Amino acid sequence: MDSILKIYDVKWTSNTAGPSPDGNRRTEIFIRGCKKAAEGNPCNGCFNPKLWNDTDTAIGRPPREIAEMVDEHAPNKFVTIVGGEPLDQVRPLAELVSWLKFYGFHIILFTHYTLEEIKIATVADEEYGDDYLALFQNVDVLVDGEYDASQRIYDDEAGDGLHDAIGSANQVVWDIRGWRKGDSGTIDGLRAGDLAGLYIC
Repeated sequence: MDSILKIYDVKWTSNTAGPSPDGNRRTEIFIRGCKKAAEGNPCNGCFNPKLWNDTDTAIGRPPREIAEMVDEHAPNKFVTIVGGEPLDQVRPLAELVSWLKFYGFHIILFTHYTLEEIKIATVADEEYGDDYLALFQNVDVLVDGEYDASQRIYDDEAGDGLHDAIGSANQVVWDIRGWRKGDSGTIDGLRAGDLAGLYIC
């Protein structure tokens, strides 16, 4: 059986999903479900509690079909994937980003997991380790870490690709293109609270 990715919605044009040279317009894909929240431990002040449950009204589609739909309807080649928690569906997510990259998209991924946790999973998780590796062959920017309302920096009118996209200062922005070069040591990360803005040229 082909893998299925449970999504909640797709926002074709968002100006609050990260930077792009096209006036910060990006397509935003909302992934359904968050195991952490479902177990009673959501991020403090989570933006999207309606996405915690991965069963009610979930739209399950093959990753290739979702990518084809995005390629057909997106206004440009910039996409952001949020949740819920996207990495709770890492196998179909890895397929989705592979297809999105095939269609030429720049990809930002938000997750409450830290990059260090993900790097450990690539080795320690016998079932999904290869899926984590495959994921990072295609994602361009990772924003990691739990949202913390006490460190909120989000301002949907900021217009800088950072404060109108990232929730709290503790989250880290990683340029993970080094993974595609086979050299994870080249990954650069900066804490969102230490940045003035986020731009893609």
